[in-house]
Amino acid sequence: MTVRGVAGPSVRAAFDDVEVSVAGDTTVLRRAGTDQAALHGLLNRIQDLGLVVIDVHLEPPEPA
Repeated sequence: MTVRGVAGPSVRAAFDDVEVSVAGDTTVLRRAGTDQAALHGLLNRIQDLGLVVIDVHLEPPEPA
């Protein structure tokens, strides 16, 4: 998931269970194996912090 802006320390702390990387003027949040409940929790945290989602990308699962 990509959000607008560069993640500072408070955003990184709020997403300590998510891979956070900065790409230009956006922040990418990546989490493997997310089920629907975890996805809703992630979206709630994004909303609580006032972040703006600009892209959602589903990566295919890795082959077993």
